[in-house]
Amino acid sequence: ADPVDAKTFFVAFRNLKSAPEKLRDLRCDKIGTLVQCRAVVTRTSDVRPELLAGSFLCLKCGLEAPEVPQQMRYTTPTICRNPQCNNASKNKWQLQMDRS
Repeated sequence: ADPVDAKTFFVAFRNLKSAPEKLRDLRCDKIGTLVQCRAVVTRTSDVRPELLAGSFLCLKCGLEAPEVPQQMRYTTPTICRNPQCNNASKNKWQLQMDRS
């Protein structure tokens, strides 16, 4: 099969005959098996893509800083490469989403 034509399917099993497992009782012997459990979701958060390298636009002079490596958190350039600008403010940069 051609991977370009591959489709993604999501499957849900309902009304399993086994009793639900308690989350605290799950152990490694259950790896690779289908387990039913019941739980209450108390908190959720957005899933954000990881930014590995970002292109930033200097809001002071308009120069682009391409491929700024990210170090486990959102990292703006330290200083603008334009010698007349010397923007060193963390708030004066805009992430170029289409180039990152």
